[in-house]
Amino acid sequence: MEEVVNKVVITEEAQSDYESMFHRQMPKIDIKHEAEDFLENIRGSLFGYYLRAKYLDESLDRMLMLFFYKGKRFGRMQMWELKGVCRAEDWSELLEEEGQIRAWLNSPLEPEDDGDWVCDLRVAMERAQAERRDYDDEN
Repeated sequence: MEEVVNKVVITEEAQSDYESMFHRQMPKIDIKHEAEDFLENIRGSLFGYYLRAKYLDESLDRMLMLFFYKGKRFGRMQMWELKGVCRAEDWSELLEEEGQIRAWLNSPLEPEDDGDWVCDLRVAMERAQAERRDYDDEN
């Protein structure tokens, strides 16, 4: 059986979570190494595409919760994306079950501008009104 090498990629979103909470630079190298060691130690238990892990940030003397999504696999190398970081006490099973954690993890730092829905609705209503007038004029 081929041995898998787990690698962690820290996303901009996770880095932003950390830096906005603690107003300091994220210790990316420490977190990356600890997370890869964690993944190595639970090798047989890596089911699914998502996992979370507690992490003691010694520089803060604080327990954090790290959220990972399984990324692409390149040969023997399995990538894991660190998508979010929060204080361990801020996480709850209820938030997880209600989908609030997933919604937060899947929220981009800079969401795409989908336009103004009010303006779009107004244009659609005016178009429908014009089509009705055209239909009435033809009949």
